[in-house]
Amino acid sequence: MSKTKPTYRETKFGILSVAEIEALITDGVANVNAFLLREFDNLPIGVKTAKELHEKIAGHVFDEAGGFRKKEVTVGHYEPPKFFQIPELMTNWESDYNERHKHAKRQDEKIELLAWMMHKFLLIHPFFDYNGRIARLLGQLFLLQHKLPISSFIGIKRTDFSTAMKKATAEHDIESVIKLINKSIQ
Repeated sequence: MSKTKPTYRETKFGILSVAEIEALITDGVANVNAFLLREFDNLPIGVKTAKELHEKIAGHVFDEAGGFRKKEVTVGHYEPPKFFQIPELMTNWESDYNERHKHAKRQDEKIELLAWMMHKFLLIHPFFDYNGRIARLLGQLFLLQHKLPISSFIGIKRTDFSTAMKKATAEHDIESVIKLINKSIQ
């Protein structure tokens, strides 16, 4: 039997339609965008910040927001790591990011790091939902911290972002993500 997306979900407000939830999450994302503009100098890219961003966009809707997922999920045809692996994988993601960051000096190296950071985050898929939004918010944070343009990056269509990430996963190559980022910051 094929899996279909639910049209309603349990929330802090009771059972809501996906459209109602989406409106609430959109409000959360708008608040986080303002937060990032104010606080980007004080937010390291890492596990704590990812959890904080997730809590800020979805915590007013879901109790589990800001915490790692506690069950198995599939994303299209992709099966992310088991939920019990997430704490270690996220710790490694942060450590690996910090080490790579030390060596990214030129803009092309920084863009490659950004593409790697977002793609690796999505491969781990640490949260029950909204992983793509958190990856893009972490991307915005990265661009702000490196004084690179974010206005067009914010405007990347979710479908274009998703297509680039799926291609990177299927081909084991982040070039599609690098191209999308470069196009957005020109």
